[in-house]
Amino acid sequence: MDKKRILIIDDEPDFVRVVQIRLEAAGYEVLVAFDGMQGVSFAHKEKPDLVILDIMMPAMHGHRVCEALKKSSKTWTIPIIYLTAKGNKEDEELAYKLGAEHFLTKPYDPQVLLETIKKALEPGVQLERYEKAEKELS
Repeated sequence: MDKKRILIIDDEPDFVRVVQIRLEAAGYEVLVAFDGMQGVSFAHKEKPDLVILDIMMPAMHGHRVCEALKKSSKTWTIPIIYLTAKGNKEDEELAYKLGAEHFLTKPYDPQVLLETIKKALEPGVQLERYEKAEKELS
């Protein structure tokens, strides 16, 4: 089975490196973007299986990244997990409204992140996502 590819979009290099090491140890291939614009570009070019997204970043705010990815015919099916220090209710509600699958806050529990990723990548969950999107487009 091919390794699942995860794109981390976050502007904190030290944090990204720690998450990258954990994900690679768990068997994932990891791609990294250090700002929102680069993240959208990488997502279109690389078509990852999942995106881990911060909110507060230069070049493009995380909510705008989520919105751009969910509006694009090339990336709308990619599950997005927010992983951010900005854990207020308004941001969480907006993340879900824009199409995020999960919302986690920093500091985070590495095991919870791995379980959340596994759940988001389950074939049944992905099929539900496609079916829901098809209904919305009809």
